[in-house]
Amino acid sequence: MNRLYFKYQNRINLFKNIVLSITLIILSKFFIVQGLSSNAYKEQIYNKTISYKEQTGLRGNIYDSNRNLLAYSIKKCRFWINSENLNEENRLQIIDLFSKKLNKPRYRYEDILQSKSKYIVIEKEIILNDFKNLVHESKNIEHLRIDFYNHRLYPYNELAAQLIGFTNTDNIGRYGIEGYFNNLLMGDNIIVEYNKTASGKTKLNENISSLAQNGSDIELTIDIKIQEILQNELKRALIKNQAKSANGIILNPNNGEILAIASLPDFDLNKFYNLPKDSAESYYLNRPISSAYEPGSTFKIICFADALENKANKINDIYFCENGYYKGRYIDPFKDHDEGYDSLSFEQIFSNSSNIGTVKIFQDLDLQSFHERIRKFGFGIKTNISISDEHKGDIKSLKYYRNNIRDLASASIGQSILVTNIQLASAYASIANGGYLLKPKIIKSINSSSYTQDFSEPTILYRNISKETSEKLLSMLKKTVDEGTAKKGYITGFSTGGKTGTAEIWDINNKEYSKTDYISSFASIFPIENPKYVLIISLEAPSYNKRWSGESAVPCAKNIIEEIIFYDKELKINKVYNDRA
Repeated sequence: MNRLYFKYQNRINLFKNIVLSITLIILSKFFIVQGLSSNAYKEQIYNKTISYKEQTGLRGNIYDSNRNLLAYSIKKCRFWINSENLNEENRLQIIDLFSKKLNKPRYRYEDILQSKSKYIVIEKEIILNDFKNLVHESKNIEHLRIDFYNHRLYPYNELAAQLIGFTNTDNIGRYGIEGYFNNLLMGDNIIVEYNKTASGKTKLNENISSLAQNGSDIELTIDIKIQEILQNELKRALIKNQAKSANGIILNPNNGEILAIASLPDFDLNKFYNLPKDSAESYYLNRPISSAYEPGSTFKIICFADALENKANKINDIYFCENGYYKGRYIDPFKDHDEGYDSLSFEQIFSNSSNIGTVKIFQDLDLQSFHERIRKFGFGIKTNISISDEHKGDIKSLKYYRNNIRDLASASIGQSILVTNIQLASAYASIANGGYLLKPKIIKSINSSSYTQDFSEPTILYRNISKETSEKLLSMLKKTVDEGTAKKGYITGFSTGGKTGTAEIWDINNKEYSKTDYISSFASIFPIENPKYVLIISLEAPSYNKRWSGESAVPCAKNIIEEIIFYDKELKINKVYNDRA
């Protein structure tokens, strides 16, 4: 060792001791941190690198029977900023980014950013998938905030609007399928844990958290093309006949599936908020299900069915129809249209829709049997279809009718009772399928990530008429179109059957039947030899000269049937063959 070392030996030793002490302190600290207190420090670090976010799964889709999307959800976002945090650099960055990415003028954003508020919306309703780069680059701008949310879209706008329903601003289903099945359609709402990476980005902690599950998908029985046919033709009839409202339903009589259901006036599901608040409820009303009315002559099918079931030979009887005016034992007389009829056969009473003839057939029936027949056809009872606000109609008790026989006689011609068009469709379907009342249905299947429920099997409630009675009624319905009150519904080369109905509307204010307003209805089955469709349509308060069903509802139904024939390949081929023959 040289002299220099000895000279500074004490200082060197002191430095060594200091370094050694510091090293020992650091090592002991490491030991304490990594060994004795490691769990506590891990928890502190973990708590500083995790965050929790609320996550909602997408609302389930709604499809038609051919898997066409009727309602689905997409991710959207909204950009906003607190002007108190806004500096000149932020302002220029925002203007440059949004004007460039959205191809909008710079002055638009210059004007927006002049406002002073804690919440200034820069852009909203931005579809996430269409502007991923905008979202990505916006994260580089300090203080710029993004809100993500689910938005519901309805590709067919007003088609089947009342059936489908819509979601409000809170993504809650209102009316129709959206409202009735809201809990099934809604996605899960859960709290998800995220970890912050070294770069500051958040990443889902897959070891602990799973993504929120989407809501169940619902497949309906409706065919959106048939829905379009029904709704468009009802719109034309509404305008042409200057009616107040219109509605219709098309049903498969062999399985009870509703193929189309429409109510006018309608509205655009994507713009439901534009409806006037004082009358919005009238637009939301699904009339074939929720509106009960006096059906008029379309209901006569029940009286004739009961007569055939109990006295099959009545089809050969002749009835004196009093030349249009019949009082009999009733306080108020029954009348036929115009000059009325002298004598008509059982079938002629039906095809010419004679009120007096129908009442005389009713008078030969057992009251209890007739009343039970009304119930067996499903009237006065809810169908319990999967939609809210169904009206059960109004059929009084047999005890009431025994004390008010005039009302039961009126019921035989479709007066003094209330029915819905879904009930009427189910009743005519039972005639079409050989006498089985089926539960009408609108849901084909419900599908989630964990299960599938299929509802394709028909539900038979009970038999209400025999096969023989069904065949006789179908023949009478065909005759009504061929040569009776529904002649304007005749289609060359194609056989249909139907029954017209024209009913006075009860004036609530004056407590009497209106002298000017009627409901014009038509019930149709086609093709008559092998029924595939049941169609019911109603026009409320058409112009007075169009009040008769044969002048308004029947021509509308004919147009609907002709378009369905063109759409249905099987029916189209049969019609072409018959035309050539």
